This record gives sequence, structure tokens and C-alpha cells, in this order.
Amino acid sequence: MSDSNRSQGDMPKVPVAPVKERSSRFSLVWLVPLVAALIGGWLVVKALREKGPRITITFKSAEGLEAGKTKVKYKDVEIGTVSTVELGEDLQGVVVKADVVKAAERLISENTRFWVARARVSATAVYGLGTVFSGAYIDMDPGKPGKPMRHFTGLEEPPIVTTGLPGRHFVLESPRRESLDVGAPVYYRQLRVGEVVSYRLQDDGQKIVAKIFVHAPYDKFVRQNTRFWDAGGIDLKMDASGVHLYTESLVSVLVGGIAFDTFEGGPNAEEPAPEDSVFPLFPSQEKAKEKIYSTKNYFVLLFDGSVRGLSVGAPVEFRGIQMGQVIDIKTEFDLSTNKVQIPVIVATEPERITFVGTLPGGLTRKDLNDYLVSQGMRAQLRSGNFITGQLYVALDIFPKAAPAQLVHNGRYGYPEFPTVGSTFEEVGSKLSNILDKLDKIPLEQIGADVRDTVQGAKRITTSPELLRTLKSLEEAVKEMRGLLAQWRTQTSPELNTTLVQAQSSLAAMESALRADSPIQSRLSAAVEEFAAAARALKVLADSLERHPESVLFGKGQGQ
Repeated sequence: MSDSNRSQGDMPKVPVAPVKERSSRFSLVWLVPLVAALIGGWLVVKALREKGPRITITFKSAEGLEAGKTKVKYKDVEIGTVSTVELGEDLQGVVVKADVVKAAERLISENTRFWVARARVSATAVYGLGTVFSGAYIDMDPGKPGKPMRHFTGLEEPPIVTTGLPGRHFVLESPRRESLDVGAPVYYRQLRVGEVVSYRLQDDGQKIVAKIFVHAPYDKFVRQNTRFWDAGGIDLKMDASGVHLYTESLVSVLVGGIAFDTFEGGPNAEEPAPEDSVFPLFPSQEKAKEKIYSTKNYFVLLFDGSVRGLSVGAPVEFRGIQMGQVIDIKTEFDLSTNKVQIPVIVATEPERITFVGTLPGGLTRKDLNDYLVSQGMRAQLRSGNFITGQLYVALDIFPKAAPAQLVHNGRYGYPEFPTVGSTFEEVGSKLSNILDKLDKIPLEQIGADVRDTVQGAKRITTSPELLRTLKSLEEAVKEMRGLLAQWRTQTSPELNTTLVQAQSSLAAMESALRADSPIQSRLSAAVEEFAAAARALKVLADSLERHPESVLFGKGQGQ
């Protein structure tokens, strides 16, 4: 037992490690995840701050659009990417969602327009050839600043972008579309100075409203009294001086166009028209040159005979000077009398006539029409063109006309202006009266009396019936002479004038249609230029279809 105790006492002592108290200081190891978390949070905040809006655009078709690849551009600068392309809920279109960069957010508002830029060929130019290789992209026009918006309806055709260009917009109004087409040129003295930006039908359906853009510095020539007219096609005019052919350019002949100029001075002749000024669009240059009168008087003319050849728009003339035009033609059948009357409503422009002197009897200018009617002024239908049979309304003084008055409170809503029959109606009426009188003459009795007088049978003197008959015959002969005189003085000169005009027109037309005429030469040259342009355009389209790489690398040897 002592041995065991001794052996235990001889064993070496095991050293005991000292125990230190735990330190409260932070370890440097934890700095790495903390810094990483801070950097990650900063990146997230930065990404959120720099993230632009997501916009939705609805198109009819997704042709050329691909999620994740199709870009959104402005002035060929990439500002976004298409994220998704989906069908719309109504299956009538596609919904495109695109993410736009933060810097482009201020460009997107309620006035922004989007469209798909693709390769297009029009009558005036070729657009988007670069998309043949790079693919289609969504282009945009920010327009004027407006309220923020995120949902848009894309345009199917690219608009004319004028944002940021120097110049001004103007508005044209026309009852017809004429040559109003997007991209149609605008000319000033045969110089192309702008284009048609857009057009639409007015809400009430009465007018076509178009917007045009005139580039600087030509926009200063659009003044407050400037006239715009349709310059499309060829304007062929024949008058006493010959045949005249007007056209702005070959492009305007093919695709139409608008032209403008200032023809007369005025108080605002030198002041440029402000932005978005409204102008009427005239159908031709000749109409644009006509003076515009603000005062119009409306009358109704009642005719009993046929008005065949009279149409709405026919002129109302006073001794060859146009005073107005016909604006409506109606027909009325009176069931009580079984008679037909044709009310013709006309609009006259009294400013076209200057009156010299004063009215008699203390009459005022308001009584002028009544005074003219009392002096024999009447409305009459006359032939304006012997070949086509067109009629016009002539105002003239007829001293022998039956007394009449201007009816102001008639049932038609306009003053009723008295009328007289046309020249041919008067001639026909007088011929009918003469024939009636001749038909009443007892020719057989006259022959018997003359035979008895010559033979000296029963009486030498002429019977009273014969004297009355001879007197009637003498009156009929006098009326026939008066009718022939009227024919020579009134109807015959009108027919001669009409025939002379027809002969001049036919001669001018024959001169214009000759093979060696200047018009034929110009038309032939224009047709040849158009054919050459069409062939060149077809060759270009075929070449691009076969070798699209030629746009970048040029024409190869085998092409």
C-alpha cells in the first residue's frame, strides 16, 4: 500500500492552462459582411433611383417586335428596351411593355407618340433602310410638355416629326380632303418649304382640318392675309390669251401638295401669322386670288319654267360681272292649283358694285334693293355655255317689265326677288301668241271675199269681217317684226357670242392637243420622268430585296 502511495506521489503534475476573461471588443472579421451589406444596399437604392418608368404601348401587330431585344429610341439614341410582348385582352392587338431609363422620363407625357420604325417606301422617299439589318425598333416623338402618362396607343404609320425644328405650325380647313396627305409637300413659289403633318375630320363632319409645318426662315412669309390652295395635279386653263398649264412640281402631280402666297396688301400684310393660325384651303390658285367679301345678301328667285342646266354654284352676274352664286335649288308643287314653282336661293355680294350719287326721295341704303326693283331690275335665267347647256342667273334692268316689288316677309325666309322669263321663253311665248292669232284668221272666208271682189259678183266693197281679219293679220305681222327685231338685238348676239366662245375654245383645245404643242411636250416629258422614276424605284426595291447587304458594303461585282 505504501508502494502505491509512493508511486502516485512520484507522478509529475499536469500544468493547468490559465483561463482568461472574454473580451468585449468587436472583431474585425465582421467588417467584411457588413461592408458587403452596405454596398449591396447602396447598389439597390441606386438602381431604384436610376430605374426609369415602365410604359405600356398598344399596337395592332407585333411585327418586328421581340421581348428583350427590341429597343426604344429617340433621335437614334437608345432610351429603353421592350420587356414583354403580349396579346391584348380583346385579342384585337398586342400590348408591349418597355422599361425606359430615368433620364428619358421627362420626355414621356400625354403628348408623346410611339410607332414602330421599319423599312418603308413611299411616293416621296424611302425610310428606315437601316432596320433591314438592325431590326425594327420603337421610335418616339415627345411632343409638347404635358401631364405624365404611362399607357399609350401606338401609331401604325410614322408621323412627321417637327419637335425641335425651327419653324411654325399652321392649320388649314377645307370642305374636302383635296391633296391633304401626311408628308405631302408645301410650296412657296415652287420652293418646297414644309409638309403636311396630319389631317382629320372635324367632329361635326363638315370640314377636313389639317396641320402643316413650314420650316424657318420661310415661315415668315406666312402672313395674316396669306392664301393657301391645292397644288396637286395639273391645272389646265383656257382663256382668250390661250392655254395655260400650272403645276408646282412633278412630285405634286403624283402625290399632291399645298402652295401658298400673299396676293394683296392690307393692314396686316407684313405681319407674320402666329403659331397655329387657321386658314381656308382654296381648291385652286385662281380661286385663291379672288377677293373675299364679308357681306352677303340672300334672296329667293321663283321660276315657273324649267331650270335644266342650272346647278348649285352657278354664278349670279350683273352684265357680265359676277355678283354671287346659287346656293340651293328646290321644287314646289301646289296641290290647289296644280302648278310647279322652283325656288332658287342665291347669295349676292353687294360690295362688288359701287354706287355713285344719292338715292332720290330721301331713300337710304337699306332701301336700295327696293329702289332697283322699282326701276325694273329682275332676275333671268340665261345660257352660259351653248355646248354644255349650263345656265346662270343674270341680274339686269328691264324697263318694260311688269311692276313688281321685293317681298321681304315671304314664306321662304329670304326676300323674294322678282324674275322674268328667259329670252327663249319670251320668244316661245310670243311665237305661240302669233300662231294663235293666225289660227283664228278665217283664211277660207278671206279667199272667198277676195274672189267675189275680183269677179265683181255681189258687192264691190269689202265686208266688215274681211276688214277686221286684215287688221288682225296686220297686228300679227307687226308682232312678228318686233319678235324678229328682238331676236336680232338680244337672242342672236348671245348665240353669236356663245358660238364664238365655243369656236375659240375648240381652237385652243386643238392647239393644245397637237403633237408639237408645248403642253404635249411637257406632258410627255413628265410622263417619261415618272416612268423612269418608277423603273428606278422598282430596280432599287428588287436590288435591296436580293442583296440587302449592299446598303452597308456597296454593290458587288456580281450585282
